[in-house]
Amino acid sequence: MKRESATSESRSYSRRALLWRAGSVLAGVVSLPTVLSACGPAAAPTAPTTPPAPAPTTAPVSAKPTIAPTQAASAEAAPTQAAAPTAAPAAAGAAPSGTLRYASADFSGEVMDPRNVGGQWGWTLYDTLLTFDKEGNVVGDIAETYNLSADGLTWTFNVRKGVKFHNGDLLTSADVAFSLQHFGAKEATNPWSPYILKNNESITATDDYTVVFKAQKPEWPLKVPFTQTPIFPKNYYESVGADGFQAMPIGSGPYKFANWVPKTSMEYDANTDYWGPAKPQWAHVTETLVPEESTRVAQLQRGDVDIIGNLSFDRLVELKNGGFRLEEVGLPTLANLSFPGTWLTHGPTGDVRVRQAMSYAINRQELCDTFYKGLAKPGGFWFFSDQTWGWDDTFKADPYDPAKAKQLLSDAGYPGKFNPQTTTLYTNAVAADLMQAVQGYWQAVGINVDIQVVDTPVYNGVWSKRPTAATDQNAGVVWPWVNVGAFNNVYHSANQFTSQGVNGTGNDPKADEMYQAAVAELDDAKAKQLWRQLMHYAYDTMWTNVELVEVPTYFAVGSNVGAFTNRTWLNIWDTYVGIQRKA
Repeated sequence: MKRESATSESRSYSRRALLWRAGSVLAGVVSLPTVLSACGPAAAPTAPTTPPAPAPTTAPVSAKPTIAPTQAASAEAAPTQAAAPTAAPAAAGAAPSGTLRYASADFSGEVMDPRNVGGQWGWTLYDTLLTFDKEGNVVGDIAETYNLSADGLTWTFNVRKGVKFHNGDLLTSADVAFSLQHFGAKEATNPWSPYILKNNESITATDDYTVVFKAQKPEWPLKVPFTQTPIFPKNYYESVGADGFQAMPIGSGPYKFANWVPKTSMEYDANTDYWGPAKPQWAHVTETLVPEESTRVAQLQRGDVDIIGNLSFDRLVELKNGGFRLEEVGLPTLANLSFPGTWLTHGPTGDVRVRQAMSYAINRQELCDTFYKGLAKPGGFWFFSDQTWGWDDTFKADPYDPAKAKQLLSDAGYPGKFNPQTTTLYTNAVAADLMQAVQGYWQAVGINVDIQVVDTPVYNGVWSKRPTAATDQNAGVVWPWVNVGAFNNVYHSANQFTSQGVNGTGNDPKADEMYQAAVAELDDAKAKQLWRQLMHYAYDTMWTNVELVEVPTYFAVGSNVGAFTNRTWLNIWDTYVGIQRKA
């Protein structure tokens, strides 16, 4: 696979020589604040017009990874192989017992309804309509199976029988239809909700266990927002209202609400009637809010808590050397660089050869070994990793080649040809140290980049508003993106690589055509192949996004906790049911 220039005057360079890929990886996470637009486009992409007939899609029960696009990644890391538990896990099928204690660095928005931005606890309390398997394929959850009609307009969901809510009510299609309407309401602030709202002709419970969703236009990526739709008990929610539900939320997930003290603690009890194949091991889970890293570490060392996260690399190494086990949870965090407004600017990033040079100038392996203390690997594509739908192993990070970088700059006439000659990079304080390390590599080959550390609102304005003129603040600049990956990056990529994307980094008609072809194809295997072709084109030709590093997310674990058995799940809240207790 090669990266080739997007302009006729540029050279074509092989991207795939001298590539490095680790077999097993250590990593730590640098996270940026909550972000919305980059996780999904402001509007759903243009629908395909004449899709071919798909085969019916059925989905078995599987592990339950989920995406929480409103949350930034945790700041954790771990060594390649965590030490095995010293005691055997509790016997399978044993009744839940004991208390699992987690010290959290952030309670996010402290809301119980995931249709609101900032909700995090829903992944423990609720099941979703659909979910993902470990390869990023959409499979059944509360909808045991589902089918999309040949014209791409009718989604039929077959609701799992025998599922009960925490209050004992039987879950039926009426609850599913209500939940789709609730999650897709105009009032919803979850970034996934507009997809359901904008492409919804009708939602009907045709019998007790069948729901029919009629779309206004064919759009197979709708299955992704369906994985984010929590299933609520219709009768209970309507009887207590939004405030009552906030005070006493009820779902059908593996844990049920026990107690909440705002800005202090959140508690759950095991749902002993949980329908899923993975049963709760812990009778009780307690989360406490502990923002200070040193305090969380001290609590773990004293045995006051069992799990902590959001840890610096120094702390991770310190805890590992102190005998604490480090466990990976969910998808990796991906760090990359984006170039908005390249087609507008007369500055350096307007020339693809300069963007190529900026990539080849970076010694990613050295960053992994030094800045990340050996706890990362080169990579970091845009919401795209080996657990993402459509990935293949030909996606590799660019090699370090300063000689090629200098030749590209010379061919481009850098810096004299450009006005301005210096490129501005906007970051907030969280990623500032990493960007200063990258700046050193650019300086070594003669690239002038001015780093501006700005507050979050200014930073958000750089990536969330598409530039329309060369005078716009974000035309011709660089912005870093450090965030957790995704099981499916179709909607994310609409923002990054198409001419309608709010990130303002795509303006290539061929990429637009490839995107539409991929979302128009309703056969999953064919759509996946088309998607890979678009991702290859974006990284081999457009050069509007440059990968840096991939950093898996880890938590430090105390001696009372057994194995983590469901590593494909995204976050700690969705992982509780897969954390074993010691015998």
